[in-house]
Amino acid sequence: MPKKYKKLFNQDYNKIFMYCARTASHFRDDVFPPCDTSLWKHKSISDYHEPIEWKRCKDITSDPHLFIFNNKRLNTDVVKGVVGDCWFVSALGVLATHPKLLHKVVPKWTAQDWCHSTEPGKQLGVYNFRDTERHPGIFRFRFYRYGEWIEVVVDDYLPTKNRRLIYAHSKNPKEMWCSLLEKAYAKLCKCYEALAGGSPSDALVDLTGAVSEIFQLHSEEDDDNIIQTMGEKKFIAMIQTAIREKALVSCSINVLEDEIQQERLPNGLVVGHPYGITNIQLLKIGSMFNKTEVILIRLHNPWGEVEWNGPWSDKSPEWNNVPSSKLKQLGFTIADDGNFWMSFKDFISNFSTITICRCINTSFLTFGRRWHGAVFHGEWSIENDTAGGCINNTETFYQNPQYSIRIQKPTILIVSLMQQIDHEEIGAEKITIGFVILKVELNRRYRIHQPTYEIVGRVTYINSREVTERISLKPGHYILIPSAYNVDDEGLYFMRLFSSNPISVKLLKKDSPKRKWYYPLIYYGKPYYIGIIRVQILGGEFKRNIDKAYVKITFTDFKKKKISQITPKFNTIKPDIGAEYLFYTRDPSNAKFSFQLFQNQIFSSDVMMGEIRIMVNDYSKEGKDGKFWEITKTLTRIIQVPKHMGMIRSEEVEASNNSSHVYIRNEHLATGSRGYSRGIEYNTGGIDTSTYDMPKNRKVLVERNRRKKKKVGQTMFVPQVVDAGIGDLQVRLLYCRGVI
Repeated sequence: MPKKYKKLFNQDYNKIFMYCARTASHFRDDVFPPCDTSLWKHKSISDYHEPIEWKRCKDITSDPHLFIFNNKRLNTDVVKGVVGDCWFVSALGVLATHPKLLHKVVPKWTAQDWCHSTEPGKQLGVYNFRDTERHPGIFRFRFYRYGEWIEVVVDDYLPTKNRRLIYAHSKNPKEMWCSLLEKAYAKLCKCYEALAGGSPSDALVDLTGAVSEIFQLHSEEDDDNIIQTMGEKKFIAMIQTAIREKALVSCSINVLEDEIQQERLPNGLVVGHPYGITNIQLLKIGSMFNKTEVILIRLHNPWGEVEWNGPWSDKSPEWNNVPSSKLKQLGFTIADDGNFWMSFKDFISNFSTITICRCINTSFLTFGRRWHGAVFHGEWSIENDTAGGCINNTETFYQNPQYSIRIQKPTILIVSLMQQIDHEEIGAEKITIGFVILKVELNRRYRIHQPTYEIVGRVTYINSREVTERISLKPGHYILIPSAYNVDDEGLYFMRLFSSNPISVKLLKKDSPKRKWYYPLIYYGKPYYIGIIRVQILGGEFKRNIDKAYVKITFTDFKKKKISQITPKFNTIKPDIGAEYLFYTRDPSNAKFSFQLFQNQIFSSDVMMGEIRIMVNDYSKEGKDGKFWEITKTLTRIIQVPKHMGMIRSEEVEASNNSSHVYIRNEHLATGSRGYSRGIEYNTGGIDTSTYDMPKNRKVLVERNRRKKKKVGQTMFVPQVVDAGIGDLQVRLLYCRGVI
């Protein structure tokens, strides 16, 4: 739990508590008073035949407790009330099975209880907590809302009819935590009426700050389900890992057209009612030579009344074949406590959805697995031109907010998108939301505008408060675009990103390079970019393996200005590089690319193995622009050969890779440097090649070249492009006018 939290309505629990303790008074909350305005905003209280009376906890029972434990275990049976908040009550029941998380929602609960508190009033001698009559009647709870923890203070007035609680309450009439917690949540949402209708996953997120992932066991479009997609073993392992990591796992049965919400089926299960998943085990039964295996899953009904009555239920005959030692190990008991077992096969047949709420660890001070997190607040607005709808609306989709994500290592990315619902408007419709992730150029710094990018991740658009997806991404550059489904749907959103490795995330605001006022003075009539070139290194087919290779891309544009980019290193004969880059051009007719293949060296300069060159003008003409062109060229290199030797065949250059005793002077040597390059044996027709052997006296040669630099460079050697003997390199090029 973070140390910093926001106080709702600036109500300070400690100050109010100390004031009531010193004055021996009872707290009455004027912000959320015990009257009809706290119950309803639109409904009339006359809908009920009997009047509702607000009573303090001490007037409902003579011995109130915040929590009551049975054999050191918290009572998890919660009874729903008259308002349709079974989704929230069920979440409370699931939360009660995780005391550590519950006590974060109810901070320092022993200091708030009627009978178990020792601070702060008792230590000061101004208050006796053992005296129920003198308890100040103030409690505090904390909820996670849109990126921050909020502390809510309430009094202990609760709505009753005939001295009985009409909203959520514990099965034990002396236990008050669930009733007071529900009241605090109703205060956060403005009134009790706002709790009518919701999702258990939304409640669990608000109670824990966790990330909720929902898995559909049966597809709505076909008969396939996630079990067939993931495989049964992986799916079971996922549930076991979630339970072991103290995640909140629940399941439910979707309501069909001919069914009623909360309808009890003949097998004892309730439609639309969440059940907590608390255990999953592989059970072996039978003799040594005739053993059978069955996967059992244990569920918990937060209401604690209705249980499964099929195979492996409490009184099922299947348990007669299980040894007592195994029963003890499983914790099997026959009791009407809401806990029951069923086979995994029956579980898949009956339930529709599994929800896993994980509290993702982002703390530096941890020995376990640490995730890296980022939080963003945004808006879909017509006024700001950011309500572009889903990707089906190609003309407006790219108006939505865009987030740049740069990844250096293979990463698991969890994206949670939540729309911020204004509870002032009771019954307001939620909009359908979702997001997509696109792979873009590694050097992109601006927003994208055209549907020419690969979709590498997406979530199904759903009319719910939150959508979450887990995506595996390779190193590269991506853009995440959250959106509503319909164009012009407006709303605020809150987005969380968690990654298994460090990533860089930022909001992209600029559409293109900014036009500077001084450009006309510098670039002489071509002050602004008129087109964009996208270049992707698809890969290659090399004749041999090159360790630690990379490609250097050099782009030459207006006034011979050069821009270079370097791809990630690779090590294979048939590399699948996939690195993509973006370049802005002022003069496509003169723009050109050089793709140079280098081999990385540890103790010396990197070696250039070969290159290909492409003129942009060949692909920017009318009819060729706006299209992807895949280009495959043979890697070449430039060598300096003696002028009198004539042209050299490529086969001779390739054969020279095995030569070790013949050297020729290269271009750098001809201009006076001290470098030598490995030479080539040429078929010169009788010319004495010993002339080009490495000289014994290097100083004499350098001095001669220094004196006759111009003559040597111009008359004795000429450059020639030859096959590098490496193989082919394949690139993809797209030229577009304007911005993309």
